Amino acid sequence: MDETFVRVPRKRSRGISNFIFNFLSLIVLVAIIAVGVVYTMVFLNPYVEYNPFPPPTLPPILGTSTPTSTPAQPLPTVWTATPTRTPTPTDTPMPTPTDTPAPTSTATPLPPPFAVQPGNPVGIPNIANDRECNWMGVGGQVFNLENLPIANLGIHLEGELAGQPINLDAFSGSATQIGPSGYVFDLAEEPIESQGTLWIQLHDGTGVPLSAKVFFNTSASCDENFVMINWRQVRPQ
Repeated sequence: MDETFVRVPRKRSRGISNFIFNFLSLIVLVAIIAVGVVYTMVFLNPYVEYNPFPPPTLPPILGTSTPTSTPAQPLPTVWTATPTRTPTPTDTPMPTPTDTPAPTSTATPLPPPFAVQPGNPVGIPNIANDRECNWMGVGGQVFNLENLPIANLGIHLEGELAGQPINLDAFSGSATQIGPSGYVFDLAEEPIESQGTLWIQLHDGTGVPLSAKVFFNTSASCDENFVMINWRQVRPQ
């Protein structure tokens, strides 16, 4: 009997199996490649974030300390004794100069331009009026450097007489019975004694003094009931 070969067609299932096998092989190959890449990355940098077992973090490395220079210590000072020199009689210390203040000139005040005529005040009998002993007063004249009478100068008399205050004024030339520059003060209606309780002074007519104050006495005697006080200029005004 003739053997007849019959072609049996391959089963299609085998082709599907090959496809699945090849697909799985590709997946495995890709996985192997990915694992290789991951392994390589982890090897190169163990600190990548996807490394499940990263090595411990090393502490930061401190920088090297900068050497500091220690200041040089000063050398101890060697004290050397200075020989003392015994002073000799010729070693006289020089005096220390001092600033001597320049002498200041003190101006001597000038005396008043008028003064009482030498010998005055003096008590004499009444020559001022005809009341003789029933009166007491003071009077006189004023003269310049040429011994000429000066009118219109003021004379002030002040003080106390018999417990009463006295304050009088007159002008030279107001009592011509005494002289061209005469003046007179009426003090009382009778002679009264007093000791330095009255004073008199010459002025320029406005109150500026031309003489010092002159204190005088009075007498209870009729022969001295007029006190004469003449004034003379002693220097230019």
